[in-house]
Amino acid sequence: MVQECLLSVENLKTYFFTRTGVVKAVDGVSFSVNCGESLAIAGESGCGKSITALSIMRLVPQPAGRTVGGKILLQGEDLLAKSEEEMRHLRGKVISMILQDPLMSLNPVYTIGNQVSEAFRLKGSKKNGGSVRGEVIEVLERVRIPSAERRLNDYPFQFSGGMRQRVVAAIAIARQPKLLIADEPTTSLDVTIQDQFLRLLKEMQRQTNMGLILITHDLAVVAENCDRIVVMYAGKVVESGAVKEVYQSPAHPYTEALMQALPKLESKRKRLYQIEGEPPNLLRLPPGCSFWPRCPKMMNICKAEYPPLTTVSGDRSAACWLLRREGEK
Repeated sequence: MVQECLLSVENLKTYFFTRTGVVKAVDGVSFSVNCGESLAIAGESGCGKSITALSIMRLVPQPAGRTVGGKILLQGEDLLAKSEEEMRHLRGKVISMILQDPLMSLNPVYTIGNQVSEAFRLKGSKKNGGSVRGEVIEVLERVRIPSAERRLNDYPFQFSGGMRQRVVAAIAIARQPKLLIADEPTTSLDVTIQDQFLRLLKEMQRQTNMGLILITHDLAVVAENCDRIVVMYAGKVVESGAVKEVYQSPAHPYTEALMQALPKLESKRKRLYQIEGEPPNLLRLPPGCSFWPRCPKMMNICKAEYPPLTTVSGDRSAACWLLRREGEK
């Protein structure tokens, strides 16, 4: 069965114009998400994952940040061509986002009930206050908030980290969006609550057939919850494909290094593998491939030219000169 394409990002470029220079936070990123599909965007901190998500939502911090090129097609309509008023109508209803820090996302001076009910008020419902209250309780129960009706008048500081994350999720899904972006949704949660929250996202996805973009640096979370993965480094996509295929045989040295850094229960190695060096300064990127200063398989051409995306198999691709050299043999 052919899945309908929900989101298509084509050659997206989002730059930050500062006094010290131009930071190319997202530089030519392309990927797609189908209805009912889970896509992971993975990579180290500072690789451009969150800015990619904020670009899709049209929430890039201004005036420094600007999307300077590319297309963001949501069900065939380019979001970059929409006015701010049109985007306000789309956010929450068609596309929604769970931000990274729930404590910062929630307003400390408003009750939980007030903040969740705002989503229903924004959709122009003509229902009376009692009906809106019922909808708020219903969506809080969907995200497994215990005693939801009794907690409506509580404030965010009265909730645990896991429950705050569930409240943020409740706000995001209140209007049943077709695409949900979850930016590091499990960073502040312990392992048990993390598993419960991810199961909750998958359940909501099955019920509504929504597309899900999961932004994370935790590759174990990706393996359990996503269909495809996009690996980013220094603002670019270095590898993409089905999660199972990428994990079994990573094509890019950076992806391979990320896999080696995962702790393995069967391994007797005393020290965990680490990627040598540090992520590059986006203001002063090295010439050629951005990863070559840290790459154990570096060749002379890596220092001179950035490698083009090469098809590995099917819809799987990677940007590495090693693939071009192997293809020549």
